Amino acid sequence: MSEATETSENEFTPINSVVELATYYDSLSQPGVAVLTLLGPAEKDHPVVLVEQLEEDYLLFDLTAIRDVAPPLRRGGKFILSGFTPGGLVRSGPMSIREFTTVESRLLAYADWPTEIFVKQRRASFRATLRIGMEVGVHVRSKDNDKDELVELQGDLKDLSATGCLAEFFMQDGVSRVLPDIATEIELYFPNGTSFEVKAKVRHLKTDNDRQVLAVGFEFENVSKPQEREIWGYVREIEREASRSAGNGESRSESELFRVHDENDKKLSRRHAHTYATPMARRLARIAGYLDSQMVVMKQGQPVNSSQLSLHADRVLDMLEDDRQETLFAVHCIHRESRWVKHGLAVAVRLADLLNAAKMPRDLRKAVVAGAMVHDLGKGTLPPEIWRATTLSTDVYEEMQTHVEAIIEKLDGVKWLAPVVRENVIAQINERLDGSGYPNGLRGAHLGQLARAAAVVDAVDAMQRNRPDRPAISTVAAGKSMQTRTEQFDEAWVKRYNAHFGPLPVGTLLRFEKGNFAWVVGLDAKKRVNRVRVSPHKLAPDDKLGPPLEGSAMAELGRIREVLIPES
Repeated sequence: MSEATETSENEFTPINSVVELATYYDSLSQPGVAVLTLLGPAEKDHPVVLVEQLEEDYLLFDLTAIRDVAPPLRRGGKFILSGFTPGGLVRSGPMSIREFTTVESRLLAYADWPTEIFVKQRRASFRATLRIGMEVGVHVRSKDNDKDELVELQGDLKDLSATGCLAEFFMQDGVSRVLPDIATEIELYFPNGTSFEVKAKVRHLKTDNDRQVLAVGFEFENVSKPQEREIWGYVREIEREASRSAGNGESRSESELFRVHDENDKKLSRRHAHTYATPMARRLARIAGYLDSQMVVMKQGQPVNSSQLSLHADRVLDMLEDDRQETLFAVHCIHRESRWVKHGLAVAVRLADLLNAAKMPRDLRKAVVAGAMVHDLGKGTLPPEIWRATTLSTDVYEEMQTHVEAIIEKLDGVKWLAPVVRENVIAQINERLDGSGYPNGLRGAHLGQLARAAAVVDAVDAMQRNRPDRPAISTVAAGKSMQTRTEQFDEAWVKRYNAHFGPLPVGTLLRFEKGNFAWVVGLDAKKRVNRVRVSPHKLAPDDKLGPPLEGSAMAELGRIREVLIPES
């Protein structure tokens, strides 16, 4: 007796919705799924091909490979159709063949379309999975977690059910700016231009660092009855198209949803071919993508991944060893991610470079890089309203300080990160010599050397970034400001910083005498600008930069007239 028929009736749920029935029959039509079980004394299972269905009319079977079942079926014998589908183990009630026909030596048989099917569920709902080559765009819209503006994230649909969906997003698309959010609007966009919008919330997240994607499970919310019927229709069409593209279903007509109406439709799927100003910027973007996705999973309560943090910290040091000036410039080319990611990565790169000049060993610098990269990620776990405010009340200011504890808690499993580095680079980076910092108001003697160095690098970078309570200032202005704040910052480390990176550091945007905008990409041994790249605009560096200019070619630009603040 087959597994389907020996299972007790009360373990199965009857399904009689036309669109759900059609979805299950489409799933049974996939190769190797359907089983025909003859009823009677000689009950036996036979693999069968469900060729076609016409809703509320017929199911069409190909019996060519099991011709021995034809005689009993011709005599009115009953059978049950069953199989494992994405919605669970399903079976029909007793059925009979109403008509046989032969087409090009194939033995085909028609049965009345069953108006009920029974499902022993393996999961909450039927989940139709897209095969390779089936593209459905997923657009998630939400308020930016950094700014009070609407932003959109584009990804690929991987599967769909009546209650939710699974989508993948490219890590380097700045996922933390949108995800996770309590109320998120999702749009599904099909190849033929059909779109469907529904409210949803994030249920689970999983990172795939090798493929650089973040898989996000969404649960639909407040779905109306018309929307539910529409979703079931999409589920059925996905299952139907998956069956057609599986190999044996090529003769089936293409689903209308998957007829591409515009090959250049940019809404159809995510585009991984992001362009970057330099090859080094592309390398750094992978690390930024990891940090950005890490902040998303942290907000869902997951800890920092120890091995991945180690891997990416090593990659930062490798980049600095390969070409430190290219790496310092690459920091300015990262712009899709959250500001906490961009800031943390900039601090990590510059602090590692500064400590390398101080002859600190690689293992220590690696730990420092790891701590600096994640030191502000805890901010992403707090309400975004805090970071949009122009002033903070005492209560909100105290809540803001909890970001330090939040990231330290998520680092519990990172055993290789030395406690002294964790304390100095993460817990004390916001402390000040005069006790005006947070979270503990520590003073001079209580701050370690690493904390003093990290505080300088952190503050210089922070001043060059816009905040709701004050605008950004230039690299030159930030350096000068630090020289006047010796009560807060270690004077020796301020001097080391300015001497190491120079008065016009790599990554400074300049305006020259002839009106050209150009980025500093190289300094000579005396910290003088000796190489620049011309830009057509004052935005972050992109692939529109001109080639490096030095010597006489740079001299043709004329004198430096102004240090600019890049536009965001």
